[in-house]
Amino acid sequence: MMSTIEIKNLSKKFQRTGASDETAVTAIESLDLWIEDGEFYTLVGPSGCGKSTLLDILAGLSTPSQGEMLVDGQPIAGPSLERSVVFQQYALFPWLTAAANVQIGLESQTRHGKGLGKVERRARAHEYLRLVGLEGVEDKYPHELSGGMRQRVAIARALAHEPKVLLMDEPFAALDAQTREQLQDLLLDIWKRTKTTIVFITHGIEEAVYLGQKVAVMSAKPGKIKEIVNIDLQDRQSVDDIRSTQQFGEYRHHIWNLLHSRAAQESPAQFEKTLITSGAHA
Repeated sequence: MMSTIEIKNLSKKFQRTGASDETAVTAIESLDLWIEDGEFYTLVGPSGCGKSTLLDILAGLSTPSQGEMLVDGQPIAGPSLERSVVFQQYALFPWLTAAANVQIGLESQTRHGKGLGKVERRARAHEYLRLVGLEGVEDKYPHELSGGMRQRVAIARALAHEPKVLLMDEPFAALDAQTREQLQDLLLDIWKRTKTTIVFITHGIEEAVYLGQKVAVMSAKPGKIKEIVNIDLQDRQSVDDIRSTQQFGEYRHHIWNLLHSRAAQESPAQFEKTLITSGAHA
């Protein structure tokens, strides 16, 4: 299943209880975005630009201060199984096996009268563990798995109830470079098979270019869309080391410049932090 996302004039302010309006911190301001059915969309920007806040609103975990966010023309009114989230931390239940962790969302569907029976749920969990390359680990516990394998379980859990939208908040940030690239390729494979709409947040320019059909570059706080970069690359996995090609380098350099132009207005310490956290040093 696929889904269109429309964000209109979105703003989000944070305010301490009892504080005046003047002390409110604006995380996102007047943000507009349109994401097509089945599109793989990446968002990149400096720390504190509101990327995770935007994802939280999309997930229904937070509400905007202004504007609206629609999925298939319907306003987001709270969390929904139609929008799955994969966080940077694996968020697996340590007392449950890999298969049982994947079944969590399916059990929730059952409670709402839309789910599968116990046998069917287990079969679906095994199916999606195979999809992420984890056949044979169904009965292992999280502590028996590597970090990359645990994140694969988290992805399988997010996909098992077949959401319309997959939201990913820096899901590979804590992994080593080799594992991160392997999971990037895995995610592209899954997206090609399912055509699920994916919104992927990252600090890494290279990761944003490699994965995204479009890259939304956000400015520093308050977060706004500075530019949307259309990525027109060949099939990433059909070209040996596509990251070393001239075209890939041009996209990376263009986005680096977009981040650099904002960072250049900051203090030297802020400038260095922006470059490092955005992946612009890569």
